[in-house]
Amino acid sequence: MSTPVTAALDGNVHWELAFAEPVVVALLIAGCAGQAASLLLADRWPGWTVALTTLTYLTLAIGLAVPSWLTGMYLVIALALFLLSTRSTPLRSALWALAVIAFSMGALLIWLVTTGTSYHVAFGYVLGETARFSAPAAGAAALGIWWGVQIKRITLAREEAARVKEEHARRIGDAQRAERTRIAQDLHDVAGQHLAGLITLSDAALAIARDRPGQALKLIREVRREGQFAAASISGVLSDLRATGTEATTITANLSRVPELAGYWRRIGMAVEVSFEGNIHEVPAVVSSIAFRSLQEALTNAAKHAPGSAVAVSISAGDDQLKLHVVNTSLDVRARPLRGMGLGWGIGGIRERVELVHGTLSAGETDSGRWELLVTIPITPDSN
Repeated sequence: MSTPVTAALDGNVHWELAFAEPVVVALLIAGCAGQAASLLLADRWPGWTVALTTLTYLTLAIGLAVPSWLTGMYLVIALALFLLSTRSTPLRSALWALAVIAFSMGALLIWLVTTGTSYHVAFGYVLGETARFSAPAAGAAALGIWWGVQIKRITLAREEAARVKEEHARRIGDAQRAERTRIAQDLHDVAGQHLAGLITLSDAALAIARDRPGQALKLIREVRREGQFAAASISGVLSDLRATGTEATTITANLSRVPELAGYWRRIGMAVEVSFEGNIHEVPAVVSSIAFRSLQEALTNAAKHAPGSAVAVSISAGDDQLKLHVVNTSLDVRARPLRGMGLGWGIGGIRERVELVHGTLSAGETDSGRWELLVTIPITPDSN
C-alpha cells in the first residue's frame, strides 16, 4: 500500500481506477492475506503454493490495473519458490522458477497490449518488471536448492549415525553373549573336573572306611583340600564376570599345562600316561587352548563314566595339524559310572570348539569296549 499512501500524502488525490478507493484497499488487503495464507500449504503441496501466490498477484495486478503497486508480492512468490525448492529436485525447482517468471511476465505483456498500450511501452515496462521479478524468484529457487541439499545430507548423516549405533549395540550384545557362553563352558570344564574328582575320592573313602579308617580319613582330608582347590579354580573363572579392565585375569589354559592336569588326576587315583610328539610350545594359541580344554573334558568324562580305569593320552604336534588321542587302556569292572554328573555340554562343547577352527572330533567305544576320543585340528598361519 506504499504507492497510494505516498500519493495521497503528496496531495495526489485523483483516482482513476474502476473501483472506489475503499474497495480497492479492501481487495488489496484481502489479496495479500490470501497470498500469505497459501504458504500454509507448502509442507504438503508446494507446487500449489507457488501457483496460488502467482495467480493471486496476477489477479490483483491485472484485475485492479495496479501492477506497479504490488512489487512487494514478488517476495511472497519468491518464498513459495524457496519452499518448493527445498522439497524438490534441482531440475524441477529450476523449471518451476522459469515457468513462474515466463507466465507472470507474459500475462502482464498480454494485458498491457490488449488494453491499448503501445508495443514499445509495453515491452519496456515488462522488461523492467522482469528484472525486478526474476531476481528474487531465481535467488530464492537457488537458495532453496542449496538448502534442500544440505537437509538431505544432514538426514543421511543422521540415518548413518543411527545405523552405526544400532550395529555397535548389536556387536556389543553378540560379544557379551559369546563371552557368557565362554565363561559358562570354562566353568563347566573346571567344575566338572573337580566335582568328578571329589566324588571319586569320596567313593574311595567310603569303600575303605570300615577296614582302613586311617587311610579313609586321609582321603577325606584330600577331599577337603581338593574342595578348596576347586573353589579357588571356580572363583578364577567367575572373576571374568567381574572384570572391568582390558587385561586378562588368568593365564589362558593351553597344552603347556597338560602335566599339571595329569598330575591332578594322578593325585586322586587315576592312572594317566601322557606322551608328546613334536613341539607343543609352537602350536598356535587358539589351537593349543582348544586342545587343552578337549583333554580336560575327556579326562573328566573318564572319571565320571569309567572310574578306576587307566587313561593314555597322546599329543602329536606336526607342521600342518595337531592330534589329541585319549583312550582307556584298562577297565575296572568293579567301578560304577558316576550318574547325574553331566550337564549335556561335554562332547558337544568340545565339538563346537574344535569345529570353530575347522577341526574334527570322533568319540565313542572301541571294538574292545574301551572309550576313545580323537581330536584333529589343522594348523594354519591364521590359527592365532
